[in-house]
This record gives sequence, structure tokens and C-alpha cells, in this order.
Amino acid sequence: MNIKQLKYVCAIVDSGSFSSAAAHEGVSVQAVSKAMAELEGKLGTPLFERMSVGVRPTPFGKAFATRARRVLDEWDSLERFSQRGTMDVASDAVFRMGFCCPTYSGVEKFCKLISTVTGKIMSRSVDVILEPCSSALDDLRAGKFDAIITVGPVSGDDITCGALGTIGSCVLIAKGHPLEGKSAVSLEDLGDYPVLDPINFEHFHTSVLEAYLAQGLRSEPFAVTTHEMNIDFFTKQNGYSFMVGGNITGPAEGMIMRPIVSSDALAIPICLTTLKTSRATDYVEFRRALSRLSLFS
Repeated sequence: MNIKQLKYVCAIVDSGSFSSAAAHEGVSVQAVSKAMAELEGKLGTPLFERMSVGVRPTPFGKAFATRARRVLDEWDSLERFSQRGTMDVASDAVFRMGFCCPTYSGVEKFCKLISTVTGKIMSRSVDVILEPCSSALDDLRAGKFDAIITVGPVSGDDITCGALGTIGSCVLIAKGHPLEGKSAVSLEDLGDYPVLDPINFEHFHTSVLEAYLAQGLRSEPFAVTTHEMNIDFFTKQNGYSFMVGGNITGPAEGMIMRPIVSSDALAIPICLTTLKTSRATDYVEFRRALSRLSLFS
């Protein structure tokens, strides 16, 4: 049993076929088939049930893949530790992550989740700090952060920015809002009410609000410098706010969340940005590990 075999098992479970797993791992289908035949022979029991189209894991295969992922996570951690070199061993410094997201009730839960997940991936302490988009890149360049996470992409000649995945969006409204009775809301439903626009968070503005406006949303933007609760806006004006990660944070007291109907809902990109000169994190490994944890789609 070896690491390559474990990687192939997980790739097959994720993709549902030997050919897709081979493409994901950058090897031939024959290499994957041979590795699985050798592994199943050693284990004495099949890992996959071969079907007319693709494969599916046996009950033993599912349990094996779950344990294999844990081993791969630890293997990745060991590789990153060895690549950091002896200079980092004595001073296992906290990894500082800037999170560019408007402030709202419950967002600290999102920060905690990011901290826990990234800490597991990187095998070190991670401090997640809310940061305005307007200062995020300058602070990254100045060394305040090792990396930043943004709702939507950022650009610059000296940075590397890539999508970690996408996350769903919903809307936040006050209890008693005319749309409270709906199980899901459409852009047509929302068009009669003003929408909160956190102007200090241009990445959120562009990737969420502008994206929905471009899709046909008719709501009048209500500009604020933060995304903190404005009771009059939500109660007296029947305003609403878009949220990402609302399933994690939950609504504030006196508020409720409603999903956007699937035909109107957008997948919002969540991006990781580091300096090109930084060795603080490996983006490819970071993204692969996050995908295993299903934090983003």
C-alpha cells in the first residue's frame, strides 16, 4: 500500500470513474487500473463495483476512502512542514489571514470556521481577521497578512489570486417583512425593496450586488460604509441584504434568511490571494484540502 494508491482511491470515489481519476492525477487509466488491482489484491476485497458506466465504491471502499483522506491530509501536512525548512521550525509563527467580508452578526462564526479549516490544512495556528477591501492588498504587501480571502477576485502584478470555490448566497430581511411568507425569493420579488450596498467592500459589491443587478435585479442600492445592522433600513424601509455563508453564520436576532430561487441564484466565487514571493502557503494544496472538507462548492 502506498500514497499514490490512496490518492487514486479518493480520486475515483470523488469522480466516479477510473478515467476521470486518472485525468485528475495526471496519469494513464492503465496506471490507475493496475494500482487498484494491486491494492484490492493486497486487501483481499474489492474497493469498487464496476458498472456499465463508471464505478461506485463498495461499503468497504467508502470506509477505506474516508480513512485514506485522513492519511493524505497528514501526508500533505508532513510535506509542507519539511518544505518550510529548519528556519521555521523554532518559530512556528501564527499564520495571519485577512478576510475581506462586510461585518454582520454571526460573521465571527465564519471566521472561526476558516481559522479551524485552514489551521488543519497548514498544521499551524491561523488568525483570521476581518479586513476592509480598500486596505486589504496594501496590508498584504506590507506584511500584515500572509494571505487574504475575498468574495470575488482581486488583481495585481505582484500577487497570485485563485478561486477556492464558490458559495451560495441568500438574503437577510427583518421579521415581518412582506417577503417573510415566501420559502424562497426571486429577483422579481426583491425588486420592490432597497438593497444594502457596503461601499467599503468593493469585491463584495462587484461579485454579489453588481452581479445580481446585471442579472436583472431592480432594487435601489442603499449605500453604507459598513454592513452592520441598520434597524430602520430593514424594518421601516423593508430593505434587505445579500449574504454569503448564511447557512454557517445564521441570522441576527430579529432577522430571517431566505434563499434565492435556484433559477436566479448565483454561485459566488471565494478567492485566496498571496504575494508571488511568499512561501507561506501552497495554493494548489490549500484548494485541494478545502475541497475535501466541502467548505465551498
